[in-house]
This record gives sequence, structure tokens and C-alpha cells, in this order.
Amino acid sequence: MPLLEVHPEKVLEIPFALFTSSIVQITLKNVSSHPFVAYKIKTTAPKSYLVRPSTGAVPQGESRSVQIVLQAPTEEPPKSSSDRFLIQATAAASGEALPRNYWLELPKQQLEETRLIVSFKRAAAAAAAAAADADAAAAAAGAAGDAAARAEAPGGAAAPSSSSSSSSSAAAAADLRQQYDQLVEYTLAMERHKEDLTKENELLRQQLEKKSSSSSSSYKDIWYVPIYLFVAVMLWYLLERIFRG
Repeated sequence: MPLLEVHPEKVLEIPFALFTSSIVQITLKNVSSHPFVAYKIKTTAPKSYLVRPSTGAVPQGESRSVQIVLQAPTEEPPKSSSDRFLIQATAAASGEALPRNYWLELPKQQLEETRLIVSFKRAAAAAAAAAADADAAAAAAGAAGDAAARAEAPGGAAAPSSSSSSSSSAAAAADLRQQYDQLVEYTLAMERHKEDLTKENELLRQQLEKKSSSSSSSYKDIWYVPIYLFVAVMLWYLLERIFRG
């Protein structure tokens, strides 16, 4: 009996557009008799994707969604994508994510694996073409309606056209898509900035510890200087008294 039911089962279709991020979801359902099933998701292209969350646990009979974020591509993909995702699953006693070492040491007999192939689809281009066709059809229908209205209405007054409302809807959809893409880009940029700040903070902490250690060592090296000065003064005083005596 399988541990997880994965959707999609084999092919993960991801909308593709240059300089635009895309988000799709993988659904994991615990169909086993175990109280929890832990999972871990890997990809062959870690620089191109973000997986949220990449590890976790699914309670019995419940489902969890995992977001796959395709970071904004700067070049066209190959005709046949080589990107893959691997979902590993194993029975667990609690709902906590398993540590990395546990997965590395886990016997293959206790591991269930599901592989997904990435397929890019140009949803944006198809939607744009469909919108253009719809606008053209609406314009043609509006023109025909206007002609009929002029023929029937007294004084040749034209009836209102529906093409303007269709164009407005397409423009509003395009604006929403652009705002969504900008939000995704901003989120990714903030995450990268957070990682940079964390690394910089760690570097500064190490430098501070090094300087503190160096200062402590310097103080230890000069503690005996006053004693040397005192001994030198006493020797000079005694020698002076001896020669004078």
C-alpha cells in the first residue's frame, strides 16, 4: 500500500514566460495506515526552483500542498526539459519534519519515491492569443450589431458596442498578472537579501570574536611591565647607595 498519493502523478506542468516567475502546487495525501508520513522533495535544478516546504509530515487521511516556484528565467528552455522532482516518503511517528541525517541513513526498503517530470507550457502566450481572438470576435460582433442598429434605429443612431468592455477586461487581467509577477519578484529578492544579511552578520560576529580574543591576549602579554619597572627602579636605587657609600 502506498504511503502518499501525489498529484500530479507524473508530469508537473509549469507556465513559462521569460523574466517572469511561476508558481504551481504539488498535493500530497497520506493514504496509508500510519499516523504520519514524512516527506522530502528534491530537484535536479535547485538554482531554478524554490520548494516550500521541502520537508514536512502529512497526518493520516489529510493532504498538504507544496509550492514549486520557478524563478524568473532569462533564456528559452530546451524543447525537452530535463528538470525533475523527487518526492521521498517514509512512515513517521510524529508530525515533525525529519532531520537531514535521518534521510541519508534511511534504508531503501523503508523509502517510497515518486518522480515528476517538468513540462513547460506557454500559458501566457496562449492566453494572450485567446484574448486577441476574443477581442477580434467581439469587435466583429459589435460592428455587425452597430450596422444592424443603424439600419433599424431612427436617424441612424448606433447601438453601444461590447468590444470596449471586452478590451477593458483583458487590460485589467493583464494588470493583475503584472502586479502578481512583481510581488513574486519582490518576495524572492527579499529572501535573497535576508540570506545576504545573515551571512554578513555571521562574518561580523566572527571578526568581533577574533578582535576580542586578540585584545585579551595583548593584555596578558603586558601585565608584567609594571613589575619590571619596579625592579629596575629598586636596582638603580640600591646601586646608587652602594656607590655613594
